[in-house]
Amino acid sequence: MAARWAGCALCRLISTKNEAKKERELFFCCFVILCFIFCEIVNALPTRRAFRLLLAAIARREFETEISPVFTRAREGFGEWTSNAPLQIAPFCGHDVASIGHTLISQIAPHFAGRIEYQNGRLNFFMSDDFLRSTLELAAREGAHFGAGDALAGQRILVEFVSADPTGPLPFLAGRHAALGESVCRLLENQGARVTREFYLNDATASSKIRSLGEGVAHWYLEAFGRGQNPGANLVSDVFVRGVAAELARRDGAKWLNSSPEERASVGAAAALESAISAQKTTLERIGVRFDNWVSESSLRREGRVETALQKLQERGFTYEKEGALWLQTSHFGDETDRVLRRSNGELSYFAGDIAYHIMKGERGYERIINVWGAEHEPYIARTKAALQAAGSDVSRFEFLVCAGATLKRDGATLRLGSGGGPLLLEEELDEIESDALKFHFLSVPRARTADIDLGIARRDDESNPAYAARLFPSRLAQLERQAQGQIGTKNVSNFASDAAPEAVWSPGERELARLVALWSDEAGEAAAHLAPERVARFVLEMSEATRSLLLQGAPDVMPGAPLAQKMELLRASKSAAMVALRLLGIEARDRF
Repeated sequence: MAARWAGCALCRLISTKNEAKKERELFFCCFVILCFIFCEIVNALPTRRAFRLLLAAIARREFETEISPVFTRAREGFGEWTSNAPLQIAPFCGHDVASIGHTLISQIAPHFAGRIEYQNGRLNFFMSDDFLRSTLELAAREGAHFGAGDALAGQRILVEFVSADPTGPLPFLAGRHAALGESVCRLLENQGARVTREFYLNDATASSKIRSLGEGVAHWYLEAFGRGQNPGANLVSDVFVRGVAAELARRDGAKWLNSSPEERASVGAAAALESAISAQKTTLERIGVRFDNWVSESSLRREGRVETALQKLQERGFTYEKEGALWLQTSHFGDETDRVLRRSNGELSYFAGDIAYHIMKGERGYERIINVWGAEHEPYIARTKAALQAAGSDVSRFEFLVCAGATLKRDGATLRLGSGGGPLLLEEELDEIESDALKFHFLSVPRARTADIDLGIARRDDESNPAYAARLFPSRLAQLERQAQGQIGTKNVSNFASDAAPEAVWSPGERELARLVALWSDEAGEAAAHLAPERVARFVLEMSEATRSLLLQGAPDVMPGAPLAQKMELLRASKSAAMVALRLLGIEARDRF
């Protein structure tokens, strides 16, 4: 196929008589050859990314216009892909949209195994059966690697996510951040990136939050021995703190009874931090997330990184003192107001440690640094970018993914408290909802929208539960494959064309499944480009519905459509796509479910 594309491009170059156009034709020829031969070298089929580049090159050559073509999945009945490139070009070249569209079709048609139609300013791309068969062959060859790309090959990317305060077990919302962050990492790795997963701990014992935690543990430790004092109005008294205090009393006995209040609070804070971090790691493992690095604020302070960061900001002239406090001029870089770095009592602000951490991230040689933050931290984006600019860091390498909230409902009522009367905890809900089911519900919703999860639906073992349907269909494909294998017997069906002529006709259900398989590589690339796992979740549900429809037609040997060997190839290819798609969501795909 690549040879045909290259031949068409060379013919255009040879037939060009106008010397003024020779240079543009040569560039275009080289571009087409490199773009599409590369696809074949890496055993890939052209995707939206390749056709975007091709459309941009045609626009540059034919209309002397620079565009970034928009190329999206088409609505049903309008092909597989659609582009509004004619509408993008028209304002800059003086031609009517229809003539632009037909010119683009004449140029790109030789490079597409299918047909292209112009309609109302758009180009609609329809895959041919040959294209679909090529994709099925590729899927059968690549198996678990089907859909992998190289758009990010060699890129080092740091993804920081969850980073919950170490003041107790993980809240329920942290589960959404964990699922999103892990899936984003997998999507990037699937495109060739080298990804580092990182968790940042705000565990500085000098911070007011950790001091309060320690004082709460100390109070309830004394209470265990009947020596409790009048608690202050702001005393931390949740179930976690009381549990840590009880464990400290059991482990150490009366060891700290006669210590100073400061020492007792310090011991309490250390015990609480150890317990919280251990509990969080255990819960993260239950949801299938393991971090490469755990970076702590306390270590940054010990290593002098926070003071070094403040010194850098002072040397660059973006700090000033006011009323005994040290301030950073973040307003100089677009923030709404300046921010405190060191308070008048000498205590470092939370922001100071955060700046030091982000500066350190920028110094570690990553091409991209992605932060997955909750919606409550969205106001921190502007000040963080401003601080990085003040420090001279390359802000363009930093990306901030803001994840909206998540609610859990039972019988229509929103759950706000956990079983102990405290906050809703992820660990408790994982006892009610299977980990993979919960992840699918989190990931099927775009990160900008609140994920509303109905506990009753999420626990169902039927297809009214989208998470169940998503995890069921690989086993359905495996069931159909086993039936087909049994009906074929020992005959070798590894070659797609062994029993079926190339022109064999699929049933509508088979073609829909083949079409989805052919779209998978492209969908995986788009999901990675937009850091959007919900695209994969939506694709999984589309494949699930197509598989269910096929199963309703009966066993493979009585289904209408293609011969049995061709069905076998389709089922194997579909299972490859299903397994990979679920894996990118961090969900286990099983042959039997």
